[in-house]
Amino acid sequence: MEQAGASAVVLHSLFEEQTEADAAAGPEFRVGPKAYLEHIRRAKSAVKIPIIGSLNCTTLGGWISYTRQITEAGADALELNIYRIPTQPNVTGSTIEETYIDIVRTVRAATKNPLAVKLSPYFSNFANIAACFDALGADGLVLFNRFYQPDIDLEK
Repeated sequence: MEQAGASAVVLHSLFEEQTEADAAAGPEFRVGPKAYLEHIRRAKSAVKIPIIGSLNCTTLGGWISYTRQITEAGADALELNIYRIPTQPNVTGSTIEETYIDIVRTVRAATKNPLAVKLSPYFSNFANIAACFDALGADGLVLFNRFYQPDIDLEK
């Protein structure tokens, strides 16, 4: 990719819930983030262009811990792949936006590396949330996240 002119590589996302599921599977199956962190190290040694880690977590503690681990593994920047499935009808749009803001604020405090926030197009006021992330220290925005979209086969 580097020889073809790529200026950086964004890795696939590390998902906190996947590492937690691995941990629950038993000691012989515990991989945790080890493989992902090793992938960052190998990529860094293989190319001269920046390696950008990507992270999706379900807890603020996870955002902090995995951000630090990805940074220590040598990633040059971090993409925050934030996605929450709003399953509770009493949760307002502003509450969801505050959750995103808390995540960006928390991760910004955990690393000095550049941060890109991967966004969905579904915010009530996209310009406002983008300005909030900028004010919190996000260095870039990734437009737009393509979420899992189940397909229902009406014939089966």
